[in-house]
Amino acid sequence: MTRKAPPADPAPAADDAAVRDAADQRSAQRYTLLLRAGKLVSEAGEYLCILRDASSTGIKARLFHELPAAPRFELELGNGDRYAVEPVWQSEGHAGFRFAEGPVDVHELMDEGTPFPKRSIRLRLALPVMVTNDAGLSRAGQLQDLSQQGALLVMEPGLALGQQVRIAAPGLPERHARVRWRRRTAHGLVFQEAFRLDELAVLAHRLQSGAVRIPAGQRPSRVNQ
Repeated sequence: MTRKAPPADPAPAADDAAVRDAADQRSAQRYTLLLRAGKLVSEAGEYLCILRDASSTGIKARLFHELPAAPRFELELGNGDRYAVEPVWQSEGHAGFRFAEGPVDVHELMDEGTPFPKRSIRLRLALPVMVTNDAGLSRAGQLQDLSQQGALLVMEPGLALGQQVRIAAPGLPERHARVRWRRRTAHGLVFQEAFRLDELAVLAHRLQSGAVRIPAGQRPSRVNQ
């Protein structure tokens, strides 16, 4: 369970190990990360966050909602790198995590280098939607991931490349989008109006409270949008 930030009073003897771990994290040199977006992945879902600072032993992240109860998360960065992390504290929209598998190369984490074009972070979910084309005809589909700029839509029969559509679902603000790529029943959509990061974070948290996440083996292949 994620704990609230510990009080100033001395911890009881049973918490000595946790206190030592927290002290080790504080003693490691910390680096400020300005507006570095990431996502926290757990069995409960995938959640956007902003990394505020990092050291070789842990990170501090800006949150947009309460974390779900989970003993462990994976922090995924924009380049796809993942780090197993364990929650240590949570207070006033921020949370601290320790790296679960020991110290990491903080410079590599900060660099976030990749030979490929950087993409916005995608949140995997399973959301039934209604897709309406420019002729006013509506059909059912499913969003299988969602980002600030677009989404992965699965539906059959497929849509044409470049086709303009409107996406609607309970709890999802209506979005107009264009089909940028297509592979069989999978379609890459680009929104005409992007989500703000904080807006998407709160929206995804709300949607995932009732959405069924897709098992890894069932996710369709994707290409860069």
